[in-house]
Amino acid sequence: MSLGFPLILLLPAIILATWLWRHKVSQAAIYPDTSELATVPQSLKLALRTPLFLILTCALVLMLGIAGSDPRQVTQIREDYKSRNIMIAMDLSRSMSFLDFASSSGLLSRISAVKDVTREFIDSRGQDRIGLVVFGSAAYLQSPLTLDHELLREMIERLEVGIAGDATAIGDGLGIALKRIADVPSPSKAIILITDGVSNSGQVSPLKAAHVAKDLGVKIHTIGVGGGLHLDYDEHTLREIADLTGGVYFNAEDYAGLKSVYAEIDKLEQSKTREPNKVHVEHYFAPFAVAAMILYLLYLLLFQTILMKTP
Repeated sequence: MSLGFPLILLLPAIILATWLWRHKVSQAAIYPDTSELATVPQSLKLALRTPLFLILTCALVLMLGIAGSDPRQVTQIREDYKSRNIMIAMDLSRSMSFLDFASSSGLLSRISAVKDVTREFIDSRGQDRIGLVVFGSAAYLQSPLTLDHELLREMIERLEVGIAGDATAIGDGLGIALKRIADVPSPSKAIILITDGVSNSGQVSPLKAAHVAKDLGVKIHTIGVGGGLHLDYDEHTLREIADLTGGVYFNAEDYAGLKSVYAEIDKLEQSKTREPNKVHVEHYFAPFAVAAMILYLLYLLLFQTILMKTP
């Protein structure tokens, strides 16, 4: 137990001392001779009135002082949980608009399927920090690693094919993702690369980016998306990127396949994290405040009824 504002406990002592001093002064006799008054018998009500009100006043001020000092119990929480740091590098080249992803509701475009399943994946990762890079002819950071998954989902919802250009700069996308995740102090760092094409743009070779990721200890899991007649991604390069970095290559030809890929990735990147800085504070001022209110109401009730002072 501790007090949020311990100095407030000095106020009850000051108030009580002031009240007692004023009460003593007010009891001074105004008659030069009070010997005859001493013979007047004192009623039980009058005998109880002063000490009872004194006790109620002391208790009331004490309860208010304790409530104002904010008594609390502070518990430090050390919770172990599994967490990840994941950068998603998503292809937005023109070919991602092809309608060849089979789903229960019919054919979907590749980008629609990827966006839907990625949002579901993010929703299931409450403790993970996730970031987003998009690439086409060039690559752009959409979001750094963040726990604000709602904002991340909104960003993904607004993505459109072609906003980064029509070509496919896989190496540049991986390069930006590596810059944002490399210095994170965590043993669990991974990039999920989602693409449906062959790298044909950008300044960085995908394999060169993979070698850098290997040196930095960052795994790259690669997903080749697409089905039907438009299956034109570079499966060999995607496998090599994954093998170099200790990641896994996946092929997703339809909606169900893409969901299963994310389910498998969910099992891969895990590390225990201990968060020592969280504290739980439980406040106990309320019972003392209620007690003070009850004492005050009792004081008023007695003052106006049973122990009312009569002329």
